[in-house]
Amino acid sequence: MVSGVISELVIYPVKSLQGINLTQSLLTEKGLQWDRHWMVVNEDGLFLTQRSCAKMATIHTAITETHLVLTHPDHTPLEIALNSDLTEQKTATVWKSECQVLDEGKKASDWLVNVLGLWRGQTLSLVRMNPSFERQVSVKHSQGNKNTTHFADGYPFLLTNTASLDVLNSQLLSQQLPAIPMNRFRGNIILDNVPAFIEHQSESLKITRHDDNQTCTIDFCNPCERCNVPGIDQLTGLVPTAQQPLKTLFNMEHVDKKGAFFGQNAVLATSSKNMVGHMIYVGDKVSII
Repeated sequence: MVSGVISELVIYPVKSLQGINLTQSLLTEKGLQWDRHWMVVNEDGLFLTQRSCAKMATIHTAITETHLVLTHPDHTPLEIALNSDLTEQKTATVWKSECQVLDEGKKASDWLVNVLGLWRGQTLSLVRMNPSFERQVSVKHSQGNKNTTHFADGYPFLLTNTASLDVLNSQLLSQQLPAIPMNRFRGNIILDNVPAFIEHQSESLKITRHDDNQTCTIDFCNPCERCNVPGIDQLTGLVPTAQQPLKTLFNMEHVDKKGAFFGQNAVLATSSKNMVGHMIYVGDKVSII
C-alpha cells in the first residue's frame, strides 16, 4: 500500500469545455457533482468535443448556487438554471451509449452557434441527461461492479498523478519539446506524493477524509487511452506542438500494451456507495492498494 494526497479536484460541467478547480466536491456514483452534467450535440444528437472542435477549450464554465454560467471573451455570458423544468426530450449519443436527454432551449443553442459555429452543417444544442434515464457504465473492467455516469467518455472518474506527468514532461524536455500542464488530461482527482504510474499497477484508491477520517474506495478500471485533446492548449484552443504529447506517450512503456495512455478510469466501489453525498477535499490522504 502506498500513501499520498489529493492535490486537485476538477470538474468539467459541460463535456469538452473548460474545467473548474475546486477545494472540495460532493461524491456521487456518477462522478464528482456536476461533472460532465451537460454536453453539446448537433441536430442528429451526435456529441461534439475538442477532438473535432478545439475552440470548445475557449469557453469558460462556472457553477453558482443557482446557475451554470458559460463565458467567452467575445460574447455575453450564458446562464443555465441548475434546477429546471425542462420538457423537450430527445435522444443523444455518446460513443455507443444512446441517452435520453433534455434540451436547454433556443437561447443556449443560439449562443453555442455564435461561439462555435455549425458542426457538420447543423446547429448545436446544450443538453443534460433526463433524470429518469440511467446510463450504465460497462462492467467489462469493473469486476462486475455496476455504476452509472453522465456524459463522461466511459467512466465516472478519471484519476491522474503529478509524478506521472513529471516523467512525461522529462521525456518531452529531452526532445527539446515544451512541458505541458496537467489540465491537458482533464482528470477529476489528481494525486500527489505517489510513485509515477502506480495508478496503472493498482486495484483501488482509498480516500480518507481529513475532517472525520471516514474513508471511501474508488476502484480502478483501465488506463485511459488518449486522443488528440492533450495536444490542445486548454485556454486558447491552439495546438502548440503537432502530434505531441501522443507520440511520446505511445513510445513510453508504463502500460503493458501499446497505446498513448495517461490517467486511470475508475468507478465508486460497491462498498462505498454509502459515501454518496459526502464531500471529498483537496488535501485528503489517499492509499493506493
